[in-house]
Amino acid sequence: MRGGDTAVGAPDGDDTPLFRLLGPVRVGLPGAPAVRPGPPGRQAVLSVLLLRRRRPVTVAGLVAAVWGDDAPASAAGNLRTHLWALRTLLEPGRTAREPARILRGDEHGYTLHTPPEAVDAWRFEQRAEAARRARERGDTAAEHTLLADALALWSGEALAGVPGPFAAAERTRLAVLRTTARKRHIVCALRLGLHHTVIPELTALTAEFPLDEELRALLMRALHGCGRQAEAFTVFADTHRILAEELGVTPCPELTALHARLLTDAPKPLLQARPVAPARPLEAGTPADEAEGARAEERSLAEERALAAAQRVLTGTADRAAVPVLVLTGPAGSGKRALAVRIADTIAHRFPDGPLFVDLRTPLTPLTPLTPHPQAPVPAGPGPLPADLPGALLADLLRTLGIPAARVPADPEQRAALYRSALAVRRVLVVLDGARDAAQVTPLLPGAPGNAVLVTTRSRALGLPGAAYVDLDAARPRAARTHPGEGTRAPDGAVPGQEHLPRELARAALLLARSGPGPASVGDLAAVLGTGLTDAALTAEALVDAGVLDTPAAGTYRPQARP
Repeated sequence: MRGGDTAVGAPDGDDTPLFRLLGPVRVGLPGAPAVRPGPPGRQAVLSVLLLRRRRPVTVAGLVAAVWGDDAPASAAGNLRTHLWALRTLLEPGRTAREPARILRGDEHGYTLHTPPEAVDAWRFEQRAEAARRARERGDTAAEHTLLADALALWSGEALAGVPGPFAAAERTRLAVLRTTARKRHIVCALRLGLHHTVIPELTALTAEFPLDEELRALLMRALHGCGRQAEAFTVFADTHRILAEELGVTPCPELTALHARLLTDAPKPLLQARPVAPARPLEAGTPADEAEGARAEERSLAEERALAAAQRVLTGTADRAAVPVLVLTGPAGSGKRALAVRIADTIAHRFPDGPLFVDLRTPLTPLTPLTPHPQAPVPAGPGPLPADLPGALLADLLRTLGIPAARVPADPEQRAALYRSALAVRRVLVVLDGARDAAQVTPLLPGAPGNAVLVTTRSRALGLPGAAYVDLDAARPRAARTHPGEGTRAPDGAVPGQEHLPRELARAALLLARSGPGPASVGDLAAVLGTGLTDAALTAEALVDAGVLDTPAAGTYRPQARP
């Protein structure tokens, strides 16, 4: 049933009216065009009765829903007039002596006896729920079709022009559901390879909601998927400018990471993570080459074992009562992030709502001020994080999950509760990269089964109850102990504290340290390293992952502060 043109399963016969609320309010009677049910106040009364879905509403309840605290003295009389007019409209052939069949009143209040299928808002929610179930089954094509059918029921703003507090609240609720459905429909199209079909809608949506970074990320993916890389980068540049002008902030880490991935021309669909630069091979035939080959074999074996453990932990309990948590530990440069990306890609089919990537090393900045005091600055090097950082992270995550900024609570504990509620109806792999301690992680853990959590950290004592741990450093026998001084020795004059880096990264770190302490662009790094822009971006991101550089702004790098 589309657009409310026919009734499905109407129990009261084929003369049941049809109701449209997803746009201007309309009533369709059999054999007649849809019409407005009367003035705005009458539309408000009808909307309350329809959305209460056969639950009686008292006179006091109707007055409060339609007029709120500003109800006039004549509200009860006006209400009786509206109810009489609605009865006349819905049952035009009924005589004065016949009891009403559709709009009935008794000692409990007033009730509209209509099948739920007669209301387009109900059909929209049912199809959205069916799409969610298809997503749980991993059936992207079915989800895409169901969401298209659900969105086709809309003809404008829900309850357009209808007054009263009840209509205002329902208008907001339905708008959030519509926005969520539109984004999910676009994500499905991208997963199905239909990039070109969503570019017009995304272009219009980003113009309507210029501060929505999720929409801009989707537009960048769609453009890149169509081979329009220059336009995708222009979207990022426009986003950077708009956020700076309107809010005084830079793009969120997820969008910045996506931009970095697109620079490499190898985007990972629906997972925002920084690329890791591959180490260049040593010259063949040298002892160092043999040592490096042995170390590479050991790293590969350790990672395969870690991947197998991750699959057992994260998917083996996905349908049970507990939320599985896997922690990858290891020193800087041990490949934790790269392995986390690989794990997320491998088990993506078990989490149809996609991974939710959170970079805990670079704090998210709230898009709107949600606390009465400014957020404290975060130190670049090791040290305690601000107490309100989990609340700021939760605020941005809630907006990522489709919660309007106006509905995000100011209290961090309430934000955590809303975050858990939002994940309760999804199946998501939450990837928490670069955790320092359990206090950072605990507020970001889902509360409902079906979700899972993957954490990367340098700490071997994170202290998460019930979590499984994989220590990458312990899993890899150190080749340097077998071949002391061979292969892994950093270049002469290497920066102290960076001896753990692979040869090429250690050389790059030394060159960058000699070039000066100030911020540098990717072009500056390319000039210093003697490489192209893509190789420079890959190397810079690998050094960020190793804790050598940080990123004070999009596309800008500087040496990490040292204690």
